[in-house]
Amino acid sequence: MFHFLSQKRLQSRGFSSGQKRRKPNETALSEALRSSWQVCGLLFLVFAGLVSFWINLSSNETSLFAMNSLQAVVVVTVIAATLMVHWHVSLPQTFRQNSTVTLMLTIILIQLLLVKLSEYVATTFAPGGGFRFLVEPYIFAPIVISLLVGRRHGTFAVVYASLFGGMTVAKDEAFLFVIFSMICGFVAIYLTNRVRKRSRLVVAGVYAGLACVFLAFTLGQIQWPGWDANVVQWEMVGKQALSAVLVSTLTAVVVSGLLPLLEALFRITTDVSWIELADLNHPLLKKMTIEAPGTYHHSLVVATLAETAAEEIGANAVMCRVCSYFHDIGKMKKPAYFVENIGEAPNPHDELTPNMSALIVMAHVKDGVDMAIKHKLNPQIVNVIQEHHGTSLIKFFYHRALKLRDEIQQQFEEGKAHEEDIPEVKKESFRYAGPRPRTRESAIISLADSVESASRSLQKPTPKKIDELIDSIFRDRLNDGQLDDAALTLEDLATIKRSFSATLRSMMHTRIEYPKIEEGMEKPKTKRLKKGKASSEATEEEGKSKGEVATT
Repeated sequence: MFHFLSQKRLQSRGFSSGQKRRKPNETALSEALRSSWQVCGLLFLVFAGLVSFWINLSSNETSLFAMNSLQAVVVVTVIAATLMVHWHVSLPQTFRQNSTVTLMLTIILIQLLLVKLSEYVATTFAPGGGFRFLVEPYIFAPIVISLLVGRRHGTFAVVYASLFGGMTVAKDEAFLFVIFSMICGFVAIYLTNRVRKRSRLVVAGVYAGLACVFLAFTLGQIQWPGWDANVVQWEMVGKQALSAVLVSTLTAVVVSGLLPLLEALFRITTDVSWIELADLNHPLLKKMTIEAPGTYHHSLVVATLAETAAEEIGANAVMCRVCSYFHDIGKMKKPAYFVENIGEAPNPHDELTPNMSALIVMAHVKDGVDMAIKHKLNPQIVNVIQEHHGTSLIKFFYHRALKLRDEIQQQFEEGKAHEEDIPEVKKESFRYAGPRPRTRESAIISLADSVESASRSLQKPTPKKIDELIDSIFRDRLNDGQLDDAALTLEDLATIKRSFSATLRSMMHTRIEYPKIEEGMEKPKTKRLKKGKASSEATEEEGKSKGEVATT
């Protein structure tokens, strides 16, 4: 309250604009809900309780746990605990994200509901049998989890959705259900690698359906009628095969439609959505082309460097491209204070103290976050804007401040200045606020940003100069601890170096200097031959002239 009154007082006196900088809403409660282990354990307990309730509710005399509810609860609890431990050991980085845990468990529950729904449809519309294992949406959970979280998590969904689903069917069908569910699920996961078009999901659904048909023939769920069979038998086989393909395809179409809703609900962005966000007609980018064209070009080059390097190490290349487009939008607040936008104009930093220049340069990060939140950009873009400089030092203005201090110190020793005039230079005053890059993609963009900016200073770039520049930047970032929080190995860094070097060489290659044709050189010079000269001399002179023109 007192801070509010002081702001109002400053505003009335003309010392404050009254505007507040936008910040992501972060509270202790939201942090606990997002990553606390207590909430994670509670989620698994609720999941085990719901699955046990569903199995007991749908059980009958043919079920695996017929008339034995306690046994079902114990088995489900043990398998849920196995899932929790398996996940914690194999993928600890996402196990700490309670939103991802909620997504995984919710999708498995929906899969169990779809199993019973498809069983009801099969027994209602085809009571004679033959369609029981062909109309199950086996690929729903695997595709959703693979697209939203990753293929390694998709394998968890396949295995545990199959195990829990096998407990909801009849005892004599449990084994076949697990086989069908796992095979079709793994086929779907294999075909959904780096999906960038929604049509790829439909293709994955078709192939998963064909795998289901092949498996049904192998396990005898579809009986081959023989060549001497009648039309009715062949028609039955066709209906069975077509139903399997149609159900899998329809499941993929439903998943495609549900993706935007699930992405918004769990704040996850797939490659399909990243490609949609890569549209250069975004209002912020169009504004940048007018107000800060140098920064816009710089962002495009950084996007190329980062995307190529991300593809080399298996990071999210599309995310790197999109985040690179927006990483410097904060420079639009004061574009004339950044070197890529100055051009031939006078440098405004020549009239400022090093501390003031550093404050203006550092402000573009906070201004960028403010603009990104205002325009409701993806939260991962906001994170990259915050992290792309980490807590690095603005060396140029820091060294200028040291030089200015030394000059005033010398003037003081000569009696030309007072001791109070000597400025105090603190290294922390010339460091960005951070945080340091916390993801592979953010670290790649940070490195690409530094490399691209530094490469502009190269005079007559050669492959050796480019490699030395990249090595120097990477070494400084490592020694300064800017990559400590990013999950990049030394092998990844070596690969990123090679990628940056190859991309810069192709961008900065020298062109052949073509010779200028002087006036009068277009026509070959001819000599008037004297009488009596052999005609062969004229032919030779003409051939020489033609050869010179062809060579040019």
